[in-house]
Order: sequence, then C-alpha cells, then structure tokens
Amino acid sequence: MKKVTIIIFLVLTMSSCYKTISIDGFDKEKWVNNLTACSSYRNDISTLLLDNEGVILKSTQNEVESLLGKASEHELYERNQKFFHYRLSPPDSCGQEETLKYLSIRFNAMGRANQVQVMLREANK
Repeated sequence: MKKVTIIIFLVLTMSSCYKTISIDGFDKEKWVNNLTACSSYRNDISTLLLDNEGVILKSTQNEVESLLGKASEHELYERNQKFFHYRLSPPDSCGQEETLKYLSIRFNAMGRANQVQVMLREANK
C-alpha cells in the first residue's frame, strides 16, 4: 500500500511540473468564449500573440494549452511533430467567409513550440 501511495504521489507531482505562461493584455476567457461568438476578438488579439512569439516559442505543448485552451484542429506531422491550429475567424454560423484565418503553432518531437504563424485557408463551400 505504501508503494502505491508513493507512486501516485510521484505521478501527480511529475504531471504538474510545467509552468503557466501569460501574455499581458491577453484575456483567456474572451479567447475561449469567442469560439462560438461572432465578435472578432480572436482575430484582433492574434497580433498580440505574434508580437509575443518569443513567449510561445519557449513553451511546451502543455503550457500553450494552458494559455490558449484546446486547439480547433490538431495535425500530426512527420517525425512526431505536431501542429495546433486555433481558428481566428468567426464561426460558420456568423456567415460564411471566403478565407478562414488560423493561428498555427508547430511543436517538435520533444513537445516544444518552434514556430508560430497565421495561416489563411479557403473555406469549404
């Protein structure tokens, strides 16, 4: 029983060993709520995120998720790289746009962010 308690303690300790990141002027609640709203907060704040690219590039996948929440899309790339795509354009229910805008963050095989960019994609018609 003592071994089980120690193992559980170690697992919990190890899983909480990442720092949280923050960017001045970024409101996570607005960011998350804007996913279903017709406002342009995500698009407007993307400039702030790109200006603070250095903060994101020093971060792990868990730290980015704690800042931005779950990505709109995940993409597994070659050599265990991952892309998180966060939709910046308003949802389809607000009116169909010709081009959709995404914040794309690439993570290396070690789970560290190594690229931040804004992508444009044709909307599915």
